[in-house]
Amino acid sequence: MYGYKGRILVCDLDLDKTLDLPIDTKTASLFLGGSGYSASLLGSLIDSKTEPLGPENVLLIMTGPLTGTLAPCTGRHVICSRSPLTGIWGESHSGGHFGANLKFAGYDGVLVRGRASSPVLLTIVDGKASILPATDLWGRTTSETQVMINEEHGRMHTACIGPAGENLVRYSSIVNGERVAARCGLGAVMGSKNLKAVAVRGIDRVEISMPDRFQELARRSSRTLGEAMSMLNAQGTAMYVDIGMMFNDMPIKYFQEIEFDEADLINAKAMDEILVGRTACYSCPIGCGRKVSVPEHSLVGVAGPEYQTLASFGSNLLVSDLRKLAVMNRLCNEYGLDTISCGSTIALSTHLAETGLADFDLSWGDPDAVIEMIHMIAGRRGIGNLLAEGSLIVARTHNCEEKVLHVRGLEIPNHDPRAFSGMATVYTVAARGATHLEGDMYSVDMGADVRQLGIVGGDRLENESKGEVAARAQDFRAFCDSVILCHFAIVPPENIISLLNLALGTSYRIEDILVIGARAVTMKRLLNLRLGLRTSDERLPPSLLQPQPESVTDDFVPDVDMQLNEYYAFRDWDRDSGKPSEAALRRLGLD
Repeated sequence: MYGYKGRILVCDLDLDKTLDLPIDTKTASLFLGGSGYSASLLGSLIDSKTEPLGPENVLLIMTGPLTGTLAPCTGRHVICSRSPLTGIWGESHSGGHFGANLKFAGYDGVLVRGRASSPVLLTIVDGKASILPATDLWGRTTSETQVMINEEHGRMHTACIGPAGENLVRYSSIVNGERVAARCGLGAVMGSKNLKAVAVRGIDRVEISMPDRFQELARRSSRTLGEAMSMLNAQGTAMYVDIGMMFNDMPIKYFQEIEFDEADLINAKAMDEILVGRTACYSCPIGCGRKVSVPEHSLVGVAGPEYQTLASFGSNLLVSDLRKLAVMNRLCNEYGLDTISCGSTIALSTHLAETGLADFDLSWGDPDAVIEMIHMIAGRRGIGNLLAEGSLIVARTHNCEEKVLHVRGLEIPNHDPRAFSGMATVYTVAARGATHLEGDMYSVDMGADVRQLGIVGGDRLENESKGEVAARAQDFRAFCDSVILCHFAIVPPENIISLLNLALGTSYRIEDILVIGARAVTMKRLLNLRLGLRTSDERLPPSLLQPQPESVTDDFVPDVDMQLNEYYAFRDWDRDSGKPSEAALRRLGLD
């Protein structure tokens, strides 16, 4: 199979053995790879009886057909499972170099099932897999783990958990290099299996159908993309701090306020004071990653905080000390914690303390208390043991569930649906719960539309047409997450299709993009229905439906029902049950 290695490694930890599962060619033609293929495969392996942290749950690491090639921004992988944080579909993407090197090692993916009796390490070297003891790695941070693996096994590319995953923190992450598959708590799934790390190395390159034409188009697309995204290279994702503040899109004090006078202390310009370098993922011409040094806190050349981290621990907690924000980011990467869920859970707890609903020793604008709480959460020490369960459990424990900002248990990321109304649809229908990554309507309404696919921006403070445009944007992003293509890669759809066809020897058309994406979206919906999804849970938290007076949003709040009615009508799904119609399934070839 051009573009594929043709097999997934199955690692059965109960039996302490591995075997090869062939890539199904029909499934690959329908879903490509990545999260689409994962949803199709996991749909037959998990159901409502599967305990997220039980040995019966499965963890799938998957690449896409262009991973490991020169196609721009395709050196990514996705990790999927039943989420221990939400109980539904869990999906988390990561850049870096692990995905490409997994394919060089001879596999399109790794499926892990069962539970080892003691900590183990899975290595894959030039097509040969080994399950090895890893007791010496247990308790180590993610950087220590990777260093120790390299010292013993030679240069490897490793995806691993830190102490948070070992301690089953429900929003723990999986780290490779300093890139992170953060959301949905899949690090806890890995920890529940006593699997400390997966380390890969290989020299088996990806075979291309028409290599000369593919390489020429890939290089040309990379040059164009690098030039178009030069500002992102120069400023990193911290560039959005100023944009978010301008649009009232950045969370302030747990989304309660609209002004943070010290935002200029945590923006891209401020980052220049501690910036020492830039990093790029495999086959990426952009290089948005930051390297920072803060000697007074013993940080030298480590990954700098991205926008979501600056918002979660910065404006959201009224912290403007950039150097200590860098410390928080480093701690989350070392322990293996999702910065969005961690920061949001601490912000909720601070809000409950301020309003007298909980007896937490937390207050706004106190970076040292936040740093200590990160330590406590990762180690499940003291009150950190409760916060390690996530925002929803914290709120339920204190009988104030209406206070928590979440959808289906996943904390709201750092974009406000009152600033970009289409995010209301995205948050409420996204397969994994509240995420900005399944349809970034905030960028669509700022001009990053894809007119060839009917994804056209409009007034960010209107409700009309948002449901349909959000559905199209969701389909496009699901297609990208199956290729897998970074969301920052603004590559013309015709170029993406051409790269696919030249790589795979296929004849996909531009109109197939939304169909392939819709298949993935629908497959995740079908699986979620089996896992207990209810349409009554498709709602925004009450506080995000309260207008923000004296803001640039003019007291706007999204009309969620109007948007969802439009979304469901476009998809031909039943509004009450959430089920796709037989006709909708037939059109997608899923009947």
